[in-house]
Amino acid sequence: MIIRENIEIIHRFLQVTKAPFKEMLAQLLGEYKSVYTPVRMVIFGAPADNEEYVERFAFIREAVKGYFKENAPLVSYVAQPPQSMGLVMEVHEVVLTPQDMIGYRTQEDTPYITIEREGCKRLFLSGVTGDVLRQSIREQSDEVFSRFARVLEAEKMPVSTIVRQWNYIEKITAYDVTGRQHYQNFNDARSLFYQTADWTTGYPAATGIGTQWGGIMVDADVLLCEDRSVRVCGVDNPLQVAAHAYSQKVLLGEKDVTLSQKTTPKFERAKAIWKEDHGFVYVSGTAAIRGEQSLEGVGIEQQTVTTLENIEYLVSHDNLNRAGIPVTEDASLITFRVYVKRWEDMEKARKVVTERYPTLPAIYTLTDVCRSELLIEIEGMGILR
Repeated sequence: MIIRENIEIIHRFLQVTKAPFKEMLAQLLGEYKSVYTPVRMVIFGAPADNEEYVERFAFIREAVKGYFKENAPLVSYVAQPPQSMGLVMEVHEVVLTPQDMIGYRTQEDTPYITIEREGCKRLFLSGVTGDVLRQSIREQSDEVFSRFARVLEAEKMPVSTIVRQWNYIEKITAYDVTGRQHYQNFNDARSLFYQTADWTTGYPAATGIGTQWGGIMVDADVLLCEDRSVRVCGVDNPLQVAAHAYSQKVLLGEKDVTLSQKTTPKFERAKAIWKEDHGFVYVSGTAAIRGEQSLEGVGIEQQTVTTLENIEYLVSHDNLNRAGIPVTEDASLITFRVYVKRWEDMEKARKVVTERYPTLPAIYTLTDVCRSELLIEIEGMGILR
């Protein structure tokens, strides 16, 4: 849905059934017809190992570049098998106004896209990885944030202008040889990257989700507005302890010897962008957590229901008003990504979601989530009025 001033990002989903990889990719690109300006393509698939992941990611980049030429959207490749067992593509499109100037740029081999109008600048970053084949998870995390920092510095955008991150972490709950959890390694690197920023509008919305392969990869949306009619605001959820306020007892693995303690996941439950009388909200990866404790031993159906209840309260009229967003109704949810831990739970989760949201576009992928007892995680987007 597009409304006045076009500040929203439109997410579109396409999928193809299982076939040889190059055939599936060609079919996806052939079927995609842009409605607005594509800035990001996220492709979900199932490489056999990291060597195949790197090879396929390079092929995807070249295929997209060949298809779009000099105006190619950014590309991410996520090693999460879709429910269809084929390929799924999520495309992010932006509606450009006559006042917008779009730039396709590169900073030290890191491609990104900027969209600027008077008083407002947006930046899209995708597929930022380290050396997947040779670096450790922590080394990759540090390298990704170093590359990220150089782009922001080149564009004169503070770290605190990041409004949304997607953080993909290979085998997220696994441990390295030192006893440090992959997710905790990533969180420590993120905390160090964020530590000098002024987070007066709250941390970004974010998803920290597992992948089968691919090391560390980060996508991000960044927004810097001097236009006082645009409000950027973190949204808390009273049903859940803020992730950045978790206690040490829910952070797993050994502590980094260079830090005084394990650092918390630095994100808000949602991030709202509001302009005068409308806007949109990024819903962070959400699971069946109340307070800071997981809902255990209840099965996939109840975890899915609880996750949806958490999202619905988060984007409710009352909660958004509490966060300082003057909406007159609940947010209208427009897309979901549903991450499911076990194949046998996939259809059960889909049934619960579709019974509650029968027409909502959604994709379902198989992957681990950030706690071993959690069976599902859901993220989304919503329109504000």
